[in-house]
Amino acid sequence: MYISLLKLILNIPFLLVLPGMFFQAAIFGWKNKKMAFLERAVLSVPFSLIIVDLIVLLLNRMNILIKGPILIFSVLLFSAVCFAVFHWRFEKKKKTEKDKGDPEKIFDFSAWQTVFILLSLFLAVFIRVAYLSDTIIPSATDLGHHMYWVQTIINTGHLPDYGMPDFIIGEHMIFAAANLVSGVGVMTSMPAILLLFFNIFGIFTMAILVGRIFRNPNMAAVSFFVAGALYAINPPQGRYVSGGVIGNVIGDMLIPVSIYFFYRAFSEKNSLFAGLFLFSFGGLLYTHHLSTFVLIFSVAAITILHLALNFKNIFQTIVEWIRIYFNPFPIAIILLFAAYFFLIFTPSYFNTAAVGQATGEPSKATRVGLALSQIDGSVGSALLILGVLGFLLILFEINPKKIKYSVALGWLAIVFLMAWKPGWLFVNIPSDRVGNYLYLPLVFLASFGMVKYFESFRASASRFFATVFLFTILFFVITNGLSDSADVFKSKNMFQQAMETFHSGEYLAATTDPNQDVILKDHVNIYADSWYKLFFMKDYKYPLSRGNLSRYIDPTKPRETCTRDMISTPETEAAKACFSETGVNYVVVNAQSEGTSFQKYPDFSQVYASDYIAIFKRD
Repeated sequence: MYISLLKLILNIPFLLVLPGMFFQAAIFGWKNKKMAFLERAVLSVPFSLIIVDLIVLLLNRMNILIKGPILIFSVLLFSAVCFAVFHWRFEKKKKTEKDKGDPEKIFDFSAWQTVFILLSLFLAVFIRVAYLSDTIIPSATDLGHHMYWVQTIINTGHLPDYGMPDFIIGEHMIFAAANLVSGVGVMTSMPAILLLFFNIFGIFTMAILVGRIFRNPNMAAVSFFVAGALYAINPPQGRYVSGGVIGNVIGDMLIPVSIYFFYRAFSEKNSLFAGLFLFSFGGLLYTHHLSTFVLIFSVAAITILHLALNFKNIFQTIVEWIRIYFNPFPIAIILLFAAYFFLIFTPSYFNTAAVGQATGEPSKATRVGLALSQIDGSVGSALLILGVLGFLLILFEINPKKIKYSVALGWLAIVFLMAWKPGWLFVNIPSDRVGNYLYLPLVFLASFGMVKYFESFRASASRFFATVFLFTILFFVITNGLSDSADVFKSKNMFQQAMETFHSGEYLAATTDPNQDVILKDHVNIYADSWYKLFFMKDYKYPLSRGNLSRYIDPTKPRETCTRDMISTPETEAAKACFSETGVNYVVVNAQSEGTSFQKYPDFSQVYASDYIAIFKRD
């Protein structure tokens, strides 16, 4: 296990640092004066993720088997090409002479700021690892579904044809690449470690966004506490990582990167940053549809708000922005992704049905918006209070001509409306999922609010009372967050149950023939059962599964009930007809619930028994 972990750790920099580092060198040169070292280091990871995904997509389109040696060669070839471009542009022609001066000292942290950041990161990692300690053996339902497609890529050497818009290829390629390069299997800690890695780098991307826009090292430092430690106290981030919500985790890293380049492109009138905004947006497009949807609305809201605040110069502003994108680099990025979209790989969710389902009047009760109490629950009282504080404070110093204020206000306003009143925007997606994205603008505003609040009273007569009040707020929000998470950290350790589920899966894979035998398992009472499909790799829907009982009741259309009846009432005529129709001859149930019932049925013989799992064969 330790050797596999070491192999994974050694291969992560190769896949998720090296390509992005050389990519930046080809664009800005080795001594990049436009960004601080922290910015360059952080951006290497999201750039590398996008580049590896694009490499895999291209290999698949060229019908080249996606295997470890091919991936290693491709990454090295890409890095070599970028180095050649760098040498041609900056070394051979000495173009670095044009870029004089040093980058702004936004991220030159003092000793105390560095200590604060390190403590915040330690607390962030500690809380997440404590949350994830029981899930180091992968067990979450969503993660099991995702890893089936990852294993499909590994087994076949080609990208899968999903046949459904529920999955996006960018959620799986990097995990397959990590396995093929390192050899570490998907039914190990590898998926959780990679997701934790992306989650932690999401903290860094928020920090460089906050620091760059507000040009304040204190705010950048505080953002590490807000995004890293404070939000980790509330369950969502740990739940995303352990639950395998891959799109959200990667989206929380790529959305700040996109807005970072969007802001710099327009504030500095820089076409290189405009091209990198399009590059990061294109990468997100192939990774997660909901994150892309939220980013489009966010950028639109920021743009519209800024134009409205500068209405007198609206046409001049629009012309200036258009000129930024009518340059070689942005046009090249547009052509690159157009070629990928039309010629290499079109994301599975780009069809009329999927778009129609996501837009229009909310069609379900879960899509009509969240109450304020539900919004509080989705992001936590701590973050919500500090975010509102930042929102109020930023109103007092708003300067309409500066786009940073439009970013701060427009970003929060649009995501809040998408979660609270989606019908106003014709958004028809689950409101609780949108509500989780409030984390991003709230971190942005909370970092601003905490620093501005303290600075505003720093030299005043009420400094003592302001400090007391600040620490009172921090005490409240932290204890409130810990209260929110108390039930989570006290949850029952399910490690043993997961191991028994996996052992029973291994038994069935060794003793049954998927071409003749049909297995039915119980998702309701068996932990980690979604990983069963990885033992057989026959089909995404194999074995059959009894789902949550509510899924069988739908007043709008009839639902199949065989998977429910064959476990709930196997002796009824309806269930017997289902057995004959489906060919099910193995039933996997919880030994402590349905197990005792199946022992009484003469048509079934028990062939596997443990404290947790019972398997019966139908005679």
